[in-house]
Amino acid sequence: MRSWRLFSTLIFFTLFGVCFADQEADISENSHSDFKEKVVFIPAKHHTGVKYETTVFTKETPEPSKAPIVILVHGTSPKPGGNERRATFIYPTRFFIGLGCTVVIPMRRGFSQSSGPRVDVHDRYDLTRYGLDNASDLEEVVEWVRSSPDWNHRKIVMIGQSTGGLCVMAYSSLTRSRVDAIINFHGGIRPSSSSDPILQGRINAFATFGHTSKPESLWIYTANDHSSNPDYIQRLHAAFTRAGGKAELHQLPAFKEDGHILFGDRDGGAIWQPIVLNYLNRMDVFTPSP
Repeated sequence: MRSWRLFSTLIFFTLFGVCFADQEADISENSHSDFKEKVVFIPAKHHTGVKYETTVFTKETPEPSKAPIVILVHGTSPKPGGNERRATFIYPTRFFIGLGCTVVIPMRRGFSQSSGPRVDVHDRYDLTRYGLDNASDLEEVVEWVRSSPDWNHRKIVMIGQSTGGLCVMAYSSLTRSRVDAIINFHGGIRPSSSSDPILQGRINAFATFGHTSKPESLWIYTANDHSSNPDYIQRLHAAFTRAGGKAELHQLPAFKEDGHILFGDRDGGAIWQPIVLNYLNRMDVFTPSP
């Protein structure tokens, strides 16, 4: 393990960028003062007519890297127009770029400019279906990443926040999943009340995912997360592990007005980055695949 060397690189990075060569159609590129970003539309193989709007970030000066591909999976916004915006996760992205990673941020069906109908919660008891339907989008993106000759030797880390966290746990349960590390930040869906059936639906879903989930995942929640509380998360984790899933749970203190924002907040990184880096080193994702 070279965690001390990887961690020390963080203080030296002030410029981050993007450079990505892709053979698909519908590509746009923007230049900024400190990085470039490239937006590609990935054609789905299993959802007819669907293209996934996907942002790719890499260093300003591309170079061979042994660091993993990091796929960041967005949540769902309750704000008007919030789901029409392309996710960039700028602060987490800069952290991972500083470690030499390539960051890939796909928009699921119906979000931002991704085509196809958005997957909605049709039954508040059945979040298993909701998670697996969304996981099929993630499966398409992983297949696209794996097909790249520039990337196929690098390991893959998948990180989801909020509904994205639920979706990455669903993806981890697929027998054909092909990632090397899974991180769940506040995975779930906002309940309307403390008696909302969606809370039990979430436990049922995570218990189902636990039967076949792999690899061992990292879970990060805060005490003042609007979608849950520490006692509930302990129940969620217990349901998952009793079913056979392996997960390292971190229940963190309250963060600002709502800990649900921890992952993407400018000030959140100092709290979660050491935890994530320790997990990634333990999962040995900085060693290329054979």
